[in-house]
Amino acid sequence: MAFRLEFSCTNNITKYEACAIGLEMALSVGVEKIKVFGDSLVVNYQTQGKWKTRDEKLKPYQVYLEQVPKCFKEISLEYLPKDSNRFANALATLASMVECDPQDKIRSFLVEKRIGLSYGEPVNLLIEDGRPWYALIIDYIRERKYPKYFTEGKRRHLRKHATQFIL
Repeated sequence: MAFRLEFSCTNNITKYEACAIGLEMALSVGVEKIKVFGDSLVVNYQTQGKWKTRDEKLKPYQVYLEQVPKCFKEISLEYLPKDSNRFANALATLASMVECDPQDKIRSFLVEKRIGLSYGEPVNLLIEDGRPWYALIIDYIRERKYPKYFTEGKRRHLRKHATQFIL
């Protein structure tokens, strides 16, 4: 999910807001165990109670974020450098580009993780004579030669397809 903060705030406040919103969302769907990755050591350590803030604007966030983790059975907060956080950066960029009316309903999207192939059998990447699939393209580019069994339609397709390759 992406949220747009439509109030004036500092960079540190946005980091606290992001952490609070993320934890609240997880609680709202019944998450009991969570691993939180954040690119702010300050927010991570203050949420864990290891550091205290001196900034008066941030003290209410710190108090709140020290209480929320107690609602989880298990929680860990880990630092993830900004350079290693491409997915979050992409979502933030996308969210900043989209204009939404609060009444708009936007369907969420899921990023699924797959551990298996989409198909059951491996694709045969060899042609009839045992050479790789692109051998016919190489033959055509080098020698303008077609296999003897090619029909005119297959020849036309090979010519057109070969224009996408160079040697």
